[in-house]
Amino acid sequence: MTREVKSAVRVLEVLELFDRLQREATVGEIARELGYPVSSTSMLLSSLMEHGYLRHGPDKRSYFPTPRVTLLGAWIEPLLSPTSEMLRMMAELSEATGETIILAGPTRDQAQYLHVVPATTTMRMHVGPGTMRPLVASGLGRLLLSTQSDEKVRHLVLRHNGGDLSESEHVSLAALRRELSTIRARGYSVMLRGVTPGAGLIGMLLPMTVDGLPLAVGIGGWAREMRSRQQEYVTLLRGAIERHLGTTAWGPTRERA
Repeated sequence: MTREVKSAVRVLEVLELFDRLQREATVGEIARELGYPVSSTSMLLSSLMEHGYLRHGPDKRSYFPTPRVTLLGAWIEPLLSPTSEMLRMMAELSEATGETIILAGPTRDQAQYLHVVPATTTMRMHVGPGTMRPLVASGLGRLLLSTQSDEKVRHLVLRHNGGDLSESEHVSLAALRRELSTIRARGYSVMLRGVTPGAGLIGMLLPMTVDGLPLAVGIGGWAREMRSRQQEYVTLLRGAIERHLGTTAWGPTRERA
């Protein structure tokens, strides 16, 4: 078996092991259960985490699948999937707006696009599942960040600003805290100057979590459309979330971490 094929098989065996265990597992335990060398197991798990398929457990030494793994096969048989209503909601938003509809969750210091319904308009953005955006500097990222404590926000800003960034990419902690307060108060986020030049996004938190992690849905498109149709899209998001998930979006009174 070639090295590439062997790695592919091992990825599937790791995911199947988590399906059997249904809990977090350490590098040593996974290596023992599957008969892999510890060193190559560690490299494989690190790679899966880097691509958003695994996350660390609370002890920072164990691993656990992210919601991206849950959604990989959701399209095959929606009636059997717990995410079916979420996917139907996204399809409805796509039909109503023609814009890109994005489901995202946090992965370390990034917002990861877990599922994307592409836009149907002629002028559209091209993003796909697995896309990563900084939590502190993106529309859905800041929405997800609004569920976190001030200390967590401060830590992420310091780490973000400590990288190799241009002056324009640095994030002001004071300004970000003000924006997060606004998001918490009104229950949605608006980003008209996003990571992609000329693009914007309007998003809301979902009234549910996966493995304790928040999820957010957003309508993405060109900033001029987001600006002119902001209230329309906010109303569409609230209505779709209430119809499909049985409750209103995560509003300003809900308790946060």
